[in-house]
Amino acid sequence: MKKLLLSTLVIASGLGLFAQSALQKQSDRLSKVTEVKTEAIAEYPQTFAGETPLPAAIKAPDVVIGGTRYDLQSNSTMAKRIYAYPDGTIGATWTKGQVETAFADRGTGYNYYNGTAWAAAPTARIEPVRVGWPSYQPYGENGEIVVAHTGGASGLLFSHRDQKGTGVWSNFYLVGPTGHEDLLWPRMITSGEFHETIHVIAIAPSVANGGTVYEGLDGALLYSRSFDGGVTWDPLNAILPGVTADDFYGFGGDEYCFADPVGEVIAFSAGGFLTDGVVVKSMDNGDTWDSYKYYIAPAPRFNNEFVIPQHGGIDSFQSVVIDDNGMTHVAVGRMCHAADGTGGATNFYPYTNGLLYWNETMEPMDSVSVGFDILDVSVVSPQYLLAEAQDHGEDTIVGLPTYQASLTSMPQLAFDHTNKLLYAFYSGVSLGFATEEFNFRHIWYRFSDDYGQTWSPYTDLTSDVFHIFSECIFPSVAGNIYDKVHMIYQSDNAPGINQRFEDHGVVDNNIVYLTVGISVGVNETPANIVSLEQISPNPATTIANVLLNVDKAVNVEVSLVNMLGQEVFTTVEQLTYAGAHDLKLDVTNYEAGIYFVKVKAGNNVVTKKLMIN
Repeated sequence: MKKLLLSTLVIASGLGLFAQSALQKQSDRLSKVTEVKTEAIAEYPQTFAGETPLPAAIKAPDVVIGGTRYDLQSNSTMAKRIYAYPDGTIGATWTKGQVETAFADRGTGYNYYNGTAWAAAPTARIEPVRVGWPSYQPYGENGEIVVAHTGGASGLLFSHRDQKGTGVWSNFYLVGPTGHEDLLWPRMITSGEFHETIHVIAIAPSVANGGTVYEGLDGALLYSRSFDGGVTWDPLNAILPGVTADDFYGFGGDEYCFADPVGEVIAFSAGGFLTDGVVVKSMDNGDTWDSYKYYIAPAPRFNNEFVIPQHGGIDSFQSVVIDDNGMTHVAVGRMCHAADGTGGATNFYPYTNGLLYWNETMEPMDSVSVGFDILDVSVVSPQYLLAEAQDHGEDTIVGLPTYQASLTSMPQLAFDHTNKLLYAFYSGVSLGFATEEFNFRHIWYRFSDDYGQTWSPYTDLTSDVFHIFSECIFPSVAGNIYDKVHMIYQSDNAPGINQRFEDHGVVDNNIVYLTVGISVGVNETPANIVSLEQISPNPATTIANVLLNVDKAVNVEVSLVNMLGQEVFTTVEQLTYAGAHDLKLDVTNYEAGIYFVKVKAGNNVVTKKLMIN
C-alpha cells in the first residue's frame, strides 16, 4: 500500500539507512570503547606538555567577534551568552582568558553590535576580578546585565549598566547560604516588561569542589529572584520542587539551563549522567513551581552503589524552550551508560549517536525508549529522536576528543513566536572532516513547523571549504527571533578541550557570530525569490501546484527532499518574467509521507513542507 503511518516510514527508513552505512560498519569496534565519567570541578590543573599538531588553517569568512585561549565555555549545557534586541543591536559574551597557565586575566569577554557593525574584539574582561561562566541578559528599559562566578566566598558577581553597549559597568554580589557562600556555574534570565526581574540558578559546591552536602544534596541547585537589582532576593537560595534530595543525589557543573521567559512563564531543565531529566516550571514569574520528568533513569538518586547494566540515557548537554502556548520543549544528547557499583566513577560510551527530543505532550523517555545501541538509533522510539550523525557512505570515525557528549550534542533550542517555528541547533561530528587523530564537529540545525512532531532535513551550517579544519562547539543561540536567528560559537582547528580534558595544548580560539534566516537553509543573501506562497493541494496525491513569486526573470532549481535530507527529485525551471508562477510537481511515484519542496535561486533558498498521500 502507498499510504503508510509516519512512524512506520521513519523506522523503516532508518533501518534501511543503517544497513548500508559506514557508521554501522564501525559499530563492533566503537561499541567496545568506554570512558570513565569525569566530574566537573571549579578549576583544572595544567599538566599538558608538548606542542599541539594543528592542520594547516584555511582563513574562514567567519564573523569573529572575539577570542580566547581559555577554551572551556561549559562543562556541558551552555548558558545564555547572546541577546538580539528589537532595535537591531546585539550583545554577546563568553569566558575569555589569554594568559596561561593560571589565566589570572580570566573573565567575561563582551562585544556589541550597534546595528551596523561589531565593535573591535575586546582585550580585557568587563569585571574587576577573576571570574568565569557568564550569563548575559537585557536589564531595564535599555540596559544589560552579566552574572559570573568568582569561585570563592564572594559568590556570584553581577555586572550591569543602564545603556547597552556603552558606559561603566556597576557591580553587586550574591552569596550562597551560610557555610556554602561560594556559588558556581550560574544561569540567569530576566523577565517583566522591562526585564527588571532577575532569576538565577547556581550550584552550592559539591564535596569534590571543596563544599559540603547542603539539604541532603551533594551539589545543590539553588534558585534566587530579585525585583530591585540585587538589593533584596525573594526567594533566596531556594531548592525548588523536582530538584530536592528526594529527587537527586546532587548536581554537577552546568547540568541545567533556563528557557527564555514567555510572559509570566519561566522554566529550566536539569539532569546529568545516570540521573533523571526534569523540567521545573512556573506560570507566575517564580512565585510557585511545578516539575515534570522528561527522562526517567533506571535508578533515581543513584551514586554507583550497585551495578547498573548497559542502558541508554542522557549526556547532560540539554536545552529547553517555551513556545507560544506556554509549553516546554527539551533537547538533550543521548548517551549509553553502565555502572560497576563500586562507588566511584561511572562508565559511558563516547561514540553514542543521537540527539533526543521531548515536550510536555509526551510521556517521559526512559532507558527502553532511548534504547541501548551505540550507533544505530533505530532503537530509539521515533518520536524522541531529533537528530543523528550524518553518514557520507564511505567516511569513518577516526576518533573523538573527550567532551563527554554524544556524536550529536550541545543542543540549543529557539522558538520563533511570529512564524511558529521551533529551531534545534547542535554541534555534531561531521564525517569527512578530520585530522589524523580526531573528527571535527560542525554546527548543524533542523526546524519544525508543527511543534516538534516532524523535523526538516539536516543542514550543516559550517560545511564549506573554509571549515575543513574547524572545530565548531559550544553554540549559544539568542532566544528572541525577529528576521533571523543569531548565535555565537567557539572555533579553533584543534578538536577537543585543553582546560578540562587536555586533548591538546593551549591554542587561540575564535568566538564566531553566525546568523540563519528564518526561511529554511542558508545565511540570508539578497536574491530573486520573493516568496513561496503555497503548495496545493497539500496533502497531494498526483500533482502538487507550487505557487512562487519572483522579482525578476531567473532560473530556479526545484527539489523534492525526503525526511532523511535526500533530494529525490530535482529540476531547473526558467522563469521569464517577474511575478507569480505556478509550477507543477508530479508526486505520483513517491511513497506516502512527509517531504519538503526546496526552491533555490542563486544563493537564496526557501522551503515548505509537503505531505504526500
